[in-house]
Amino acid sequence: MILITGASGNVGREVVKQALAVGLKIRATFQSPDIAAKAPAGLEGVIMDYAKPETIRPVLHGVEKIFLVGPPVRDLPALEANFIKEVRASGRKHIVKLSALGGREATFPSGHRDSEENIEVSGLPFTFLRPNGFMQNLVNYNAGTIRSENAFYGCQGDGAVSVIDIRDIAAVAVIILAATGHEGKSYALTGGEALTNSQIAEKISRVVGRKIRYIDLPPAEFKKAQLSVGVPEWSADALTDLQRLYREGKASRVTNDVERLTERKPLTFDQFVTDYAFAFQAEAKVAS
Repeated sequence: MILITGASGNVGREVVKQALAVGLKIRATFQSPDIAAKAPAGLEGVIMDYAKPETIRPVLHGVEKIFLVGPPVRDLPALEANFIKEVRASGRKHIVKLSALGGREATFPSGHRDSEENIEVSGLPFTFLRPNGFMQNLVNYNAGTIRSENAFYGCQGDGAVSVIDIRDIAAVAVIILAATGHEGKSYALTGGEALTNSQIAEKISRVVGRKIRYIDLPPAEFKKAQLSVGVPEWSADALTDLQRLYREGKASRVTNDVERLTERKPLTFDQFVTDYAFAFQAEAKVAS
């Protein structure tokens, strides 16, 4: 039995999809019965809250491996620590943690590194997956203005990022969950090329058939724009800090870990745009 947490999120949902496709036995955690009711057939859906240990203990019964996906919030390390404490009490299970590239260089990856360190000293077998920025974030966060204004906004200047398709992250996760020999290892997951937002705008333009622009904002304006649409202040600060990391060119590294593990090249941004072109047109839906 493999437990997949955060099964309704972008990555968790894709891991569930690919794990079921290869016949893995899955138990997936959801935050509410309403969300769990929409889960695909073929898995065991359970309700779990990281802040409530009494909801964690039952879902671990009979589990051998866990794909751990914590929420992108300030207290991520504490929430995942609650989970790891219960895992330790329930036996020796292999943790495959979705982490992030960047280490201590920015707020988001630093929180993940805190959690990694907690797992490292837990005595549990672990594997860390450290992806770069997701291609699908462009759909989930920028598609609205691309549709309405033919533009998207940021404050990363000309910094290039080796963005990765979440379908590749999920493919790597499923390979590791289905096999042995990855204990104690960390993988840096990137796309096959580093792209600036101006290059991304050009690629979208070619596929959708109209001119799309990237508009670079001062960091303070970028944060203000996020706050104006209801993003919590901590998240706005963390996203602005991540853009700073990108602007400084510290997210342009390209690795071969995806190709080494999947035995194929990572999905290209051109392929991503082709597959998600619907999202940048009228009546678009959020990426899944």
